[in-house]
Amino acid sequence: MINMNQNAAPRMPIRVMLLISLYVVLTLIAIWRATTYQAYDLLTLGVIPVFIGLIKRAAWTKVLLISYVCLQTLGLAAMTTTAVIAYQITPDDVKLVFQGYNIPLIPLWLLLLSVVVFQWWVGQSNVTRDYLVKK
Repeated sequence: MINMNQNAAPRMPIRVMLLISLYVVLTLIAIWRATTYQAYDLLTLGVIPVFIGLIKRAAWTKVLLISYVCLQTLGLAAMTTTAVIAYQITPDDVKLVFQGYNIPLIPLWLLLLSVVVFQWWVGQSNVTRDYLVKK
């Protein structure tokens, strides 16, 4: 006997919901950055196809997600290495100023690292694989 009260579609896992929420924010920032600063690069606009794939639950989404997170990891490692080398040469010149605000580098680095680690965790989980496979 079939229970008619059950939903046919599986529920979206919480970690996938959090990832989609993060990608909504990143997509809005990417669109704002592209329209304001005419910045059309892969790190900025690469979030849009991943976001669309997560919403559509497309089969190619996991490959694109892992590729995009690899690119983010490479960018974070390059920026970290550059900052450490620059700090060794001239410590007073290593600072980040955005619209007149001095942004502390260590908390920013910890935030970016946690975002990248979270994306790796969600991207490599079986829950995400199952969510993208089952429609």
